[in-house]
Amino acid sequence: MPDSTPHPAALRLEHLTWQPLTRREPTIDAVDLEIPAGQRVLLAGASGSGKSTVLRALAGLLDPEDGHLAGTQPVPGRPGDHGLLLQNPLHALVGASIGRDTAFGPENAALPRPEIHESTARALEAAQVDLDAERVPLDASGGQQQRIALAGALALDPAVLLLDEPTSMLDADTAAAVRAQILQAADGLTLVVADHQLEPWLPVVDRVVVLGKHARILADGPPGEVTGALTELQRVPPAREHRPSRSAAGSDGDVVLRLADAAIARKGAGRDERPLVEHLDLELRTERLHALIGPSGAGKSTVLEEVVGRCSPGQVALVPQNPEHSFLATTVAEEVGDETLVERAGLAELAAANPYRLSGGEQRRLAIAAALAQAPRLLVLDEPTVGLDAPRRAAVLELLSSAAADGCAVLVASHDPEVIAAADAVTRLPAPPPATVGAVPDRSISPVRQEPRIPADALNPLTLSLIGILAAIGSFAVQTWQGGLLALLPVLLLGPLAIRTWGGGLLRLLPISLSAAGLAWTTALLGDAPALSGQAWLVGLKEATRITMFVAPGVLALGSVDPTALGDALGGRLRWPARPVAASVAALVRTGHLGRQWQIIVRTRTLRGLGTPRSPRLLAGATFALLVDALRGAEQQALAMDARGFAAATRRTWALPSPLGRADLLGTGIALGLLIWPWVAEHLVR
Repeated sequence: MPDSTPHPAALRLEHLTWQPLTRREPTIDAVDLEIPAGQRVLLAGASGSGKSTVLRALAGLLDPEDGHLAGTQPVPGRPGDHGLLLQNPLHALVGASIGRDTAFGPENAALPRPEIHESTARALEAAQVDLDAERVPLDASGGQQQRIALAGALALDPAVLLLDEPTSMLDADTAAAVRAQILQAADGLTLVVADHQLEPWLPVVDRVVVLGKHARILADGPPGEVTGALTELQRVPPAREHRPSRSAAGSDGDVVLRLADAAIARKGAGRDERPLVEHLDLELRTERLHALIGPSGAGKSTVLEEVVGRCSPGQVALVPQNPEHSFLATTVAEEVGDETLVERAGLAELAAANPYRLSGGEQRRLAIAAALAQAPRLLVLDEPTVGLDAPRRAAVLELLSSAAADGCAVLVASHDPEVIAAADAVTRLPAPPPATVGAVPDRSISPVRQEPRIPADALNPLTLSLIGILAAIGSFAVQTWQGGLLALLPVLLLGPLAIRTWGGGLLRLLPISLSAAGLAWTTALLGDAPALSGQAWLVGLKEATRITMFVAPGVLALGSVDPTALGDALGGRLRWPARPVAASVAALVRTGHLGRQWQIIVRTRTLRGLGTPRSPRLLAGATFALLVDALRGAEQQALAMDARGFAAATRRTWALPSPLGRADLLGTGIALGLLIWPWVAEHLVR
């Protein structure tokens, strides 16, 4: 069993240079940095200075295949030596449930199952995760996802903690609690934190390293010795002059949208589930900056979705929490289309850069500039200052204030005190009710709960796979159209046992139906019988029933299987090679995200005036954007998996068993029946 006791480790970068393939200049240029074991270090620097890349280098995760790499970076040791938290928490999520996501690192370290459960519960508590472990992490808010990702980094008790903006999406109280837990978890370990909120960290770190352009070190020393560099870093340039808004002069502006005593449900909530936000009064007026505040998970993003959904596309522009979802062009200049806005957003030097290759802070500024270029009547922004340094935050606030002054209604969901202070009006959402979040969250690992429960849930994924395999073999017995129709009868009976919703079941069967219809048509047209004759159509019907019998049982049986449970069965019970199984499960989990990503991409493109959701041009562009998003997400997810020990895992354990019970005996009988019945059916019709 690997030694899971944490020991501090030293880190060293020696004359390290890193230039991604898509950038003309290096992100890191000949940097030397040495961090002794057990030291607490704060990485400070302007947005885009390379802090995130330095953290990846300290974790030994810069890949020479992705760019030019020179110099020396650490070599990862045992799984979990380096706990790396990525800036975008969505990229760090690899599990279908919160518990399994947190357990991913301990599984890679091949810890015994009881230790996996213990370390997972401890990490969820340390990260202040206030959701049950069985919940789907994609359904959590951005701040909750940030804490889930932090739990994943803490779960292995790593020798080194490398944290990129660990509290940027949290309200002040939760951020303070999470910082305290980080310091407790990092007691005696090596800790490196990259953050723009410097003040809370300065009293508790041993050293501050200030980075400049290309990650060159501008200052390095104890907090008290680098005050000059920190002061310069946070210096805010004088604001450009702009017209004061009419609201500042006493005018109320025009009402763009009004919500009175509104109840707003979480997207995908069940009919009986309590609304996430109740009794909401919200009035948005032109020439006013309106801040929507509240603790993480209170429903701010959900309210923004409701607001956007009530406006016509030509009136509203949206800057989502993940700015990548709004990008349309291949360069910064093309994305904005306004040179002045590019300059005001501080992106003039990156005008020719690809939007997807910018830092997190640069992407947010780009998304805001592109939204303003639409000249909307209502501008909606979700956490627009996350990942920005003080000067960039001031520049964003200036952009928003100018937009309000020019007659726009601006609605911002934010935890940023500076945004709140600059707002003309503030609406505070209360903490989520206990019925929604759980007063005492259950942190025990369990399978993902899927409602409503169906008989297929009682079967092991291996049994469900057996049903599909034996049914496919049985389909070769179909020799006549009468036998084919008779053979399909058990499949019709199988449907209600394996379908959660009729809509979902019909959607899964639609490609099969289209394929069967196409096969019947081509057989009737091109077969040996006279084209499109009655005899030809009967031969086509036989082929259609055969292909349906070949595919449909497997689609129905496996369509509702949790990919993590399938991985447990293949890797834990059948002992298939662990790394391919774990990678496949992570890929299937991310594939399940694509539907939501598609909705976001289509909505943002509709709001930018590119057409309706049914427009061929919009759909073509959205399809390409989804492909880019999927590839980028896969790249970042691979990095997150390697940061949690996947690359170095020589063997692996599984957090949950894959039991076989009495129901599986019945399932095996069904599988054998689907194998034998087509032969019987053919005998009966002869």
